[in-house]
Amino acid sequence: MGSMGATERQLEIIKYLCRRRRATMSTLADEFGVSVRTIQRDIEALTLFIPLDVKAGRYEGGVYVVGDYVMDRMYMAEKEVNVLLKVQELIKPQLIESERLILDNLIKKYSKPA
Repeated sequence: MGSMGATERQLEIIKYLCRRRRATMSTLADEFGVSVRTIQRDIEALTLFIPLDVKAGRYEGGVYVVGDYVMDRMYMAEKEVNVLLKVQELIKPQLIESERLILDNLIKKYSKPA
């Protein structure tokens, strides 16, 4: 992912953090193929628009998404997820393993974390 521009990378960082709610700077640097300093600059820029909290520390340190912030329409509504779960149960026997994994990943990716 290191070849993307700063704006694209920052958008992906927001998505990553909204899904996981917390990450260390080094984890983000590894994930996006850039230096920790680049991630620090990205996070500094993002905190102007996104509710992020940066905590120092070996065990609890990292970048946290504040409160229940999520990007608009990043997740499906509960009713939408429920429909997909019903469809999954109905067609599961007809799917090959790779198709089941795709459907499972879609449901997981777009379901709001608890």
